[in-house]
Amino acid sequence: MMNRRNTALLLSLLMGLLLMGACSNNVWEELPSRITTFISEYFPEGGVKSYKHNDESSVVQLTNGATLTFDSENSWTEVDGNGVHLPEVFVYDQLPPALYNYLQGIEAQNDVYCAMRDAYYYKLTMHDTVISYEISTGKITYPDGRSLDS
Repeated sequence: MMNRRNTALLLSLLMGLLLMGACSNNVWEELPSRITTFISEYFPEGGVKSYKHNDESSVVQLTNGATLTFDSENSWTEVDGNGVHLPEVFVYDQLPPALYNYLQGIEAQNDVYCAMRDAYYYKLTMHDTVISYEISTGKITYPDGRSLDS
């Protein structure tokens, strides 16, 4: 009796997982290839929970909690770990080398929880501060007004 009950429970759980996988595959298929490549490279362990798109931007919510925002060209504009630090490979690959080197110098490359960028700045939300990086000058600025040239 106990064996049949366990088998039925196991089959039910497997069916549920298959159905969830099928739903996320439908969302995955809607994503532009540049976004799927980005997710596969930097967040391979998570699936796609939701995808919203309009003419100006796309927002992807991953099942591991991260939220990714892309512009109309499908380039990332914000990567928010939603309380979890961003993968170091993302920080290394996607930040300007001078900014990454600065983070590495202060041993903070694993303390980035959110990264935002536009044509002029990168803004990093860290564990206990926010860092802005001006692309044209390489200037790093903290909320207290302190600034450094990288």
